[in-house]
Amino acid sequence: MKQFDVLMKLTRTTLVWAAVLCIAADMALADYETAEYLQAAEVLSPQLISGERFKVDERVQNDGYLNYYTIHSDFGDFEAESTAMLRVREREIDALASLEELSGTEVFISAMADAGMDEIRVIGAFASRPVATLKGLPQGVERMFSQYSRRADDAVADTRKYLASQKDLKLSDREYEDYKQSAVELTERYFKISDAERDWARRLGTDPYTSNDTLRKAIKDVAWVDRLGRIAHRYSGLSIPYVGWVAKVNDAVWGKDPYELRDFNRARLAATGADEELIDAFLENPWISPTRQTELTESISILESATGLAGILRQSLNVVTEVEALYFVRSVSLLAWYHQNQSGFASVNTELAIPGGVKPDGTAVLLFPSDYVYWTQTMAQTALEYRALSEGHPGQKPEMWILGQVSERARGELLELGFELHTGFAAQVKADIQSAAHSNIPRVEGVQGLFDRVFLSGWPLAENRH
Repeated sequence: MKQFDVLMKLTRTTLVWAAVLCIAADMALADYETAEYLQAAEVLSPQLISGERFKVDERVQNDGYLNYYTIHSDFGDFEAESTAMLRVREREIDALASLEELSGTEVFISAMADAGMDEIRVIGAFASRPVATLKGLPQGVERMFSQYSRRADDAVADTRKYLASQKDLKLSDREYEDYKQSAVELTERYFKISDAERDWARRLGTDPYTSNDTLRKAIKDVAWVDRLGRIAHRYSGLSIPYVGWVAKVNDAVWGKDPYELRDFNRARLAATGADEELIDAFLENPWISPTRQTELTESISILESATGLAGILRQSLNVVTEVEALYFVRSVSLLAWYHQNQSGFASVNTELAIPGGVKPDGTAVLLFPSDYVYWTQTMAQTALEYRALSEGHPGQKPEMWILGQVSERARGELLELGFELHTGFAAQVKADIQSAAHSNIPRVEGVQGLFDRVFLSGWPLAENRH
């Protein structure tokens, strides 16, 4: 029976790709859009463009999927790869401002003297240059769509064979060495986060595993000065209610040390029936931080009634940068949102770069956490591939949900291909979350939820760009 199932899946995959190739041949000579530079005022609300301690550069780069920003702040320049990461960095700038204010208080100065430190550069004259980032692969998510191995379905049961199939990264010897070194540095960094550092991240409402070196160093210094606990009790942090699985993620990330958190996620994934080897490979991927792993694990748990969930972990092994990790995790989180608030999925399809949901009637649902989509060649091919997944269900229009906005050309092409298109649906998700917050679900007082970064962060608040 198992061999028959595998044969059927391989046959289905072959038919899907035959359909894709036929359609692609007809479009081979078609022209495509080129992603343009955008203006910050066109895609961001005024609150995101500037604040008391920062200003976003007016020129915004786009790669066809995501926007790329430069933030000028009192604490240096920061790069944000996506609007979601822009919100994260701006909150981190607020955290740096709080630490700067704290470092000038008498209690802090006294604690610094007790620690035998004449001076501490918790916050100071940081160099006005972009924060150095670890050298992963070229940033963006286009690689994820254009180079993804087409062997991600359950027919590839052996995780080792799947991992081998993903070794198609075209890197020079130097780039490959940088990539390996960055992976080692990331893993070591995660497991060196102390209890005190996690506690200060909780008070500030930030991710203890952030890639923001400036904030990490500042928190590390404050935690060192406050090793006797004289400062922390005077800084209560924020008090913002959060509910449901938001609370679970927060409690796990802030409350458990990295080793406990890994074991926590391993146990929850094992409970879904995932292969032990696959779970280990997922947890060992350095580009998906412990926070992202926890968010993804929670989303998979929400989707537990759907089949095919192991494929999500297998897909995640294709992630090789922080940008891809955030995009992938947000896409799964959106699936969880849809599953809970729109219509439950019977299964999850993981044959392509990011997972899609399949409703009981066979309708394919695709949710992309993109900022602004152009009809590039990669996007056109992606649309064809995902549309082909619905070929076996005539009469059912596949749904495509894009978190941000699309160009007029992209909108027309997607509608022409037969998609039921939804764009800019942030308000809809926010309403669902607010509805949950006002329900009978117990409210938990705490700091800004990490969930906010996954779901609410990065959604266009300015007028739609056409």
